[in-house]
Amino acid sequence: MLAPLSLQSASVLWGRLGLASLALVTLLIACGDDPTPTPQPATPTPTSAPVTPIPATPTATPAPASQPWQAFPSTIDGYTRLVEQDPAGLESMIDENIAALNEVIEKDASASDAYVKRGAARVILYAYTSALRTDAETLLEQALEDFTKAIDLDPSNASAYIGRGEAYDQWRQMDRAFRDYEAAIRLLDGTLSRYPQNADALASRAYAHSGMDEYDKVLQDLDAAIEVDSGNPWTLISRSLAHSWKGEIAAAIRDLDTAIRLDPDSATAYNARGSHYMELGELTRALQDFDKAIGLNPNFRWAYGNRGSLHHVLGNYDSAIQDYSRAISIRPYSVVYRNRGNAYHSKGEYDLAIQDYDVAIDRFPQYPQPYVERGDAYFMKDEYERAIEDYDAAIGLDGNSAYSYYSRGWAYLSQGNMSNARADFNKALELGHDGDEIEDALAALKSLAENG
Repeated sequence: MLAPLSLQSASVLWGRLGLASLALVTLLIACGDDPTPTPQPATPTPTSAPVTPIPATPTATPAPASQPWQAFPSTIDGYTRLVEQDPAGLESMIDENIAALNEVIEKDASASDAYVKRGAARVILYAYTSALRTDAETLLEQALEDFTKAIDLDPSNASAYIGRGEAYDQWRQMDRAFRDYEAAIRLLDGTLSRYPQNADALASRAYAHSGMDEYDKVLQDLDAAIEVDSGNPWTLISRSLAHSWKGEIAAAIRDLDTAIRLDPDSATAYNARGSHYMELGELTRALQDFDKAIGLNPNFRWAYGNRGSLHHVLGNYDSAIQDYSRAISIRPYSVVYRNRGNAYHSKGEYDLAIQDYDVAIDRFPQYPQPYVERGDAYFMKDEYERAIEDYDAAIGLDGNSAYSYYSRGWAYLSQGNMSNARADFNKALELGHDGDEIEDALAALKSLAENG
């Protein structure tokens, strides 16, 4: 028994998370006051859970080279290349930037932009490494303090509000996050009333709207930004993310087509487009894009993870495991462990599958699906009590999962617990599980009851 295949895309935080993925990266690259003749930088950020940062904003104007935090890449593209090519190097570089910003703030405690940049660096580090660091919660607390200090020093700094909103968003304090996004939008409304052709301010407001899941407004602002500057591939990637969130996959692909024409060496754009082709079932095109992304960057772990998922769908389990393992060797992340566990499960290698599910659960215990999948693996090993424990955990996290009840019903039936099995099968049917499968399960229950 195996849960319905639901391989998670490890490509790029498509949708809400993707649009947020570089908010704080842009703040690190260029943070400024109210953009008069000089554009206000745009603003998305990397996040947690099963996924990783991907750029989705226009390139902002870098700060003067004399500023010490400019060891960080000076463009969105530079940041993206670093994430793709050297994920461990990104963590080291952010640590170095935080140390440099500490020195700046020690010399000038009124440098509001330095607080914004340091807060941005801390949230990026939290989002990117929270599963691996013991100081993850402290990073968020310090980031909130930095953004609050920046706002105290300069209440007109929209970037500080967006950054703090993203920090609250990471902590799932959504009421506070929304208040900050709304404050940023009000400030950017003022900027755009004076400078309606400011593409970066339009993009910044789009990201603030994305924080509030206002995707029609996101698209309006990004449409306007692209009219002003049609040659920026990151604005197009940003819009593709918004289209993706709304389920407009064909429109997302069109934007990525254009982004690739503008930057034919963008492994990120190929990887993203491949994930969309995969959604549409155009597997040959998807494979071509993943191969292209890996050819452009042999260390692009997200492309390996996605190509592994594609091989898995095609039943090429050994190839899938090879790609998942390559992604993990570059830098581990939770989603790829879960997906590799499913590939091992599909091969009948249940002990290896359980090892990978253990890692996925340890890193993100709030998600029910890995518990279900590990429960299925225990079921296949005839370890019904452990399977039931995992199904219990999954149901505790999501009491509306018909499959979890269905699976637990079979585990109870295998133990000879007829009453619990019947109750779970009936509950699964109530929640919408396939009627034919429930009918078969109840028939098996009846037969076992009659024949012992």
